[in-house]
Amino acid sequence: MTSQTNDALAEWSRRAERVMPGKQSNFRPGPDVPPVIAARAQGLRITDVNGKDFIDFTLGMGPGLLGYDNPRIREAVVAQMDRIMIAASGAMHHTAEIELAERIVEHVPCAEQVRFGISGTEADLMVMRLARGVSGKTHVLRFENHYHGWADTSFGGRLEGGSAEPVHGAELGAGIAAHAHSDVLMCPWNDADALERVLQAHGDKIALVIMEAVMCNNGCCPPRRGYLEAVRVICDRYGVLLCFDEVITGFRMGIGGAQGHYGVTPDLAVFGKAMAGGLPLSAVAGRREIMAYLKDNRVLGGGTFNSFPLATASAIAGIDMLAENDGALYRQMAVVQEKIATGLKEAAGRHGFQLMVQGPLGFLFFAFTEKEGAYTPTDLAGADMKLAMRLRGWMEESGVLVAGGSRLVMSPMMTDLEVSDALTRFDRAFAGLASEQ
Repeated sequence: MTSQTNDALAEWSRRAERVMPGKQSNFRPGPDVPPVIAARAQGLRITDVNGKDFIDFTLGMGPGLLGYDNPRIREAVVAQMDRIMIAASGAMHHTAEIELAERIVEHVPCAEQVRFGISGTEADLMVMRLARGVSGKTHVLRFENHYHGWADTSFGGRLEGGSAEPVHGAELGAGIAAHAHSDVLMCPWNDADALERVLQAHGDKIALVIMEAVMCNNGCCPPRRGYLEAVRVICDRYGVLLCFDEVITGFRMGIGGAQGHYGVTPDLAVFGKAMAGGLPLSAVAGRREIMAYLKDNRVLGGGTFNSFPLATASAIAGIDMLAENDGALYRQMAVVQEKIATGLKEAAGRHGFQLMVQGPLGFLFFAFTEKEGAYTPTDLAGADMKLAMRLRGWMEESGVLVAGGSRLVMSPMMTDLEVSDALTRFDRAFAGLASEQ
């Protein structure tokens, strides 16, 4: 792989290294991924400090569903700045948060009331506390390889043998509190019998079952046919609340999220990313009698920037766009996604690689494997992850930004010309990868 470093990138990299840890401000990518330092963004493209143009399939790691400079989002944010830019969440409501909550209640099946936050992590923590407060039970049941934020109690862990107790490992990194998982249980996903066994043994102490309805954080694995329906029935049988973490799928798979798509309604759901048109905002939505515990402070959930006015205005504009013309933008995104998925596989094949591509509407995952699909990460055990990381480096070399975990974030705003350009760059990346073999 040739170096794209020039004086501007080298200088900015030196400046960053002096004052910031890592290549960016999230989990650090591997050594095969060169640093990117963005200078500006427009549409679905990033320009770095060298002036190099990238087609961006990260889109802010998910929030940029409608692009970086969508005029309706921009107009809504500027108008909100003229009305009220800062609101004291502990002293008042503001009109934009009420209007946004009304839209979420209109579109999301489980949403009778809504509480806003800023990040997906804090919304996940709030929903866990809320479930414990409502039920009087102590434990939360998560699923292996699902992601619910980086806080100690919701991060990482793995299963060993037949135990439902998650095991700490080096993959969590240092600093995780020793007691963090003392009230957390874990279960294999996409296995209704496994869930039944855990709830049969521990249902009397489990307040909440929380899951990604599609495992977008690890392989974009879909639920097996009938699995979500079975989960709903099993949770009801044992009197356990069910939450879908829709930080990725919410307002991306459809206006009603994964729960609307699959027709399975949880008791609670968590939203973020695509909900707010690119600005930081999260939400907990659920049944009225559950959310009432927040109303009267039986369960406490604070936050200075809850219902951040600029983000709520952005979210209103974005959701209105997505709802227009009976969801026309979702149909448009499906067409774009099919072209990208097909083109990615064909580019791999031309250069001698077998590539699996899968994902729900709005998100794609690729892996070097002969399998046609995966329902759990176990199905991907034989995939060449090191080769995928090398491809990510070649993608950047070729002017394509790919999200961590070999994922591509889709947008309905991608034009036919941009699709064609992306496919050309895919081919260039696979040619570079093939040259190493």
